Amino acid sequence: MDIEGGGTGMDLALRAKAAGHQIKYWMPTRAGAKRPFGAGLVERPEKWEPWMDWADMVVLTGNNKYGWALNDYFGKGYPIFGANAKGAELELDRGKGQELMKRCGIKTIPYEVVNTVADGIALIRETGKAYAMKPWGGEADCALTYVSSSPEDGIFTLEMWKKKCLFKGKLMMQEKIKGIEMGVAGWFGPGGWSSALEESFEHKKFMVGDLGENTGEMGTVIRHTRSSRLFDTVLEPVTDYLHSINYVGDCAVNCMINAQGAWPMEFTMRLGWPDFCIRQEVYRGDPLNWMKDLIDGKDTLQVSPAVAVGVVIAHGDFPRDHDAPDMWTGYPIYGITEDNFPHIHFQQVVEGPAPLVVGGKLKYPEMMLTGGSYVLVATGSARTVRQAADRAYDVVRDIKIPSNVMYRTDIGCRLKDDLPALHKLGFAEGMVNG
Repeated sequence: MDIEGGGTGMDLALRAKAAGHQIKYWMPTRAGAKRPFGAGLVERPEKWEPWMDWADMVVLTGNNKYGWALNDYFGKGYPIFGANAKGAELELDRGKGQELMKRCGIKTIPYEVVNTVADGIALIRETGKAYAMKPWGGEADCALTYVSSSPEDGIFTLEMWKKKCLFKGKLMMQEKIKGIEMGVAGWFGPGGWSSALEESFEHKKFMVGDLGENTGEMGTVIRHTRSSRLFDTVLEPVTDYLHSINYVGDCAVNCMINAQGAWPMEFTMRLGWPDFCIRQEVYRGDPLNWMKDLIDGKDTLQVSPAVAVGVVIAHGDFPRDHDAPDMWTGYPIYGITEDNFPHIHFQQVVEGPAPLVVGGKLKYPEMMLTGGSYVLVATGSARTVRQAADRAYDVVRDIKIPSNVMYRTDIGCRLKDDLPALHKLGFAEGMVNG
């Protein structure tokens, strides 16, 4: 179920279909209209409920919608791979996530919770500090998050939120911690943690050099390991709690790391995007069987220890996506070959005819077309970060779309300095820049 409706589960659906599985790909409508993603590629039912008893496994792409509707299915033991309500609240309600960390003995970044803009401004004036300002509470708009660069920056932002009536409810004022940002994730089920632990470095900003607006991720560097100090610090302590809520799926924490150790910022309790696509670069075997095995308490995931790099390719009005998907649907994706196809992870795509000159003759064969602005993720893997990035960008350069193609050209570059610094602190050991 693509419950967020962004086409993020398309890569897994296409890989599962190619492996011989029967797939139903459901996503919500937008403004009452069916989204184009997957048209001609996968079967897209109008409703998801009639297929719950048909499915051997249901995969959720997110956790912020349909929790109320899925709650009964979780309670009845349906084979669902994804966050249940108790798991999702650790991410959606930042207060619950911070409370769990404290109960489990995980040190957290100092913060205060304020009720009004005036309270937030008073705190900044009193301390003279810059803060990461985040909505607090389960009903908050988590997209309303801002990391200020100075006290003045923070005060201006709070005043602007008030002027635009964006400030609703409480706000978490989290002190800014200097350090290197690094994430760790693990798959969890009735049998506990999968032995394949992921360490990652996200590139969230839209533009090269970490400029521009946040996009979620424009690219990421990952590596799987059997031993992770960061996992031992911020994830292993929550094991008993995850068992107590019968959690199945991905559990991740992004941290700031400095000489004082690892400082966790917040939980992510769902598949990450484009992270999950990048993981496919190093996963081996059937794309679904290991997920069903995890639900059943078995750890059968096979993973290469290579570094993997992923780069998002977009076009249109990305990353704001104010236009309807149809506006940016139908652009042919040229450059797909037998060699690079395994390293291409389609997202908002459809299938249809497009012009192609073959032997001097113009033809209109069925091919992959864009279905929106978030087109695909190109990946590469190798022993080192630099080699993996080079291979990913080889794929990026192969892809030709007659549109305003956008992607960052520096994914992984900052690890040249960050990895040696992390190694001195005892983190990310085994990952080499090259």
